[in-house]
Amino acid sequence: MSTYNTHFINITQLHLTTGIRTTEFESEDRQQLNLIILGFGLLKFLIHLFTLEGYGLHADELYYIELSRHLSWGYLDISPFVTWISWISEILFGNATFSFRVLPCLFSSATVIATGYITKLLGGKRLAVIIACSALICSPSFLATSYLLQPAVFDQFFWTLLILAVIAYQQHKKTSWLYLAALALGIGMLNKYSILLLAASILLAILIITPASIGRHVKKLSGPVLLCVFIILPNLIWQFFHGLPILHYTASVGKNNFEIDLWDYLLQLFFFHGASVAIWTAGLIYLWFERKDLEQLKYWTITFLIVTISLTFLKGKLYYGLGIFPLLFAAGGHCWAQMLTRKSISMNIFFIGMIYFFALLSLPIVIPIFSVETCRAYSRKMIALTDFSRPLRYEDGSQGGIPQFFADMTGWQELTSRVNSIANTQISENKKGIYILTNNYAIAGALKFYGKPGIPKVISPDNSFLLYSPDQLNMRTIIYLSKDSPQMVDRLAKNVKLLGKLSTENSHINGLYIYRLIIPSLAMKQKYVMDRIKFYPDYGKKINLFQNISSSGSSSFLTN
Repeated sequence: MSTYNTHFINITQLHLTTGIRTTEFESEDRQQLNLIILGFGLLKFLIHLFTLEGYGLHADELYYIELSRHLSWGYLDISPFVTWISWISEILFGNATFSFRVLPCLFSSATVIATGYITKLLGGKRLAVIIACSALICSPSFLATSYLLQPAVFDQFFWTLLILAVIAYQQHKKTSWLYLAALALGIGMLNKYSILLLAASILLAILIITPASIGRHVKKLSGPVLLCVFIILPNLIWQFFHGLPILHYTASVGKNNFEIDLWDYLLQLFFFHGASVAIWTAGLIYLWFERKDLEQLKYWTITFLIVTISLTFLKGKLYYGLGIFPLLFAAGGHCWAQMLTRKSISMNIFFIGMIYFFALLSLPIVIPIFSVETCRAYSRKMIALTDFSRPLRYEDGSQGGIPQFFADMTGWQELTSRVNSIANTQISENKKGIYILTNNYAIAGALKFYGKPGIPKVISPDNSFLLYSPDQLNMRTIIYLSKDSPQMVDRLAKNVKLLGKLSTENSHINGLYIYRLIIPSLAMKQKYVMDRIKFYPDYGKKINLFQNISSSGSSSFLTN
């Protein structure tokens, strides 16, 4: 063999060996990155795991749990997904507070994992993933909404999954990613219709940046669109045959919402993420100015602006748009990683450590790690040191001693115990003929959940409870729970007796009166009917197309 051939073979072997080693290194890097991402998902779950009992079930959780006893493809005011999760949770884990919060925590962990993979798709390596996932985990807004049985935590996941699927499709052009996007959008709508705002914002952003690109992908979209329609169709049918109540509810909420203070909204937008604001703002700027895949990345800056401006003018709450922030954390993580790569390891550790440090400071007012009394004292101390009291401002404009979502977890068992005691000791009639009436869905949910066997039937004209309450008040005796004064209630029955008043500081039930009404007056009956009509004008026109299933244990979700 000639010297030339030997030299050629050696070079070839060297290239092959180098290629194999490079592939091995890349494989090892991918595995390490996957482990890091999964590790952050586990960390997110563990942060909440040991505080799931907290102060008790939240007002909204009690409502969703009760609705899960009437499983349906739709409700007057919410999409059904959260009630399905409640139903599954109770079957798998029981009916303790902890039980209803395990699955929400798993979804919040999945959101962290999806954020890690978005970072990876944007070109981020180990440091970028660490920064992005840490920013999401340490954001007070996400900490506060990641463990409750509420649509918000699932909404954040489906928004993030939809964004992940769209970015992956932009890079790989595989139709399978469009089907994943369709799943995220379809199931996301079964959880909360607001995900349509994200989808519409993405499409509008693409039309603004590259309108011609839509036509190139129309053929690929037909299958995913059909899948999305198939998923949401049963809910749309339910809405149609019940008079589209979600439209009335949305309009009603828009009218009743307090005026949005633009400065206050922007203040929340920037500061309710704590130190993570440095990550998402960097991500927003990076998506606009990064030259690689310039047009594709600019979509997302415009998408964020459309979502934020829309929510501002629609008087939406801050958490309605939280699902867009994992993308910004991912982009921000990649941006900061590029800037910190040239810095020392100690500087990187300090930077990431500061994110966690500020998260620890906010922890007592976003996760129930202390007693209510300690939380109240901590909140006072924080206000004294920072002169920042916005986290303690309630929806009605008042100032509380603890955050409102904490207050909405307290007092429910006290309320139920008091009503049980009154029903057993102060009312001698046959309880089958007695009803408990309240105009508050949270109070109704609490009495349903915590009430002992034998408690009078609870009815309410509020929200979807009216579907499972009588059309009219034809009963003789009512235990009436209201914050209306005795002077206002005195005209509502032939005989009105005040049985008690609850005083629980910073609780949803503080100032609640307990009345006994005997022979409700015409005014009371009219008030009850008008409350029902006000919330659901078409309630008398319901079409009994579906049958209730939760009481019979049927596997079908279709219901009245």
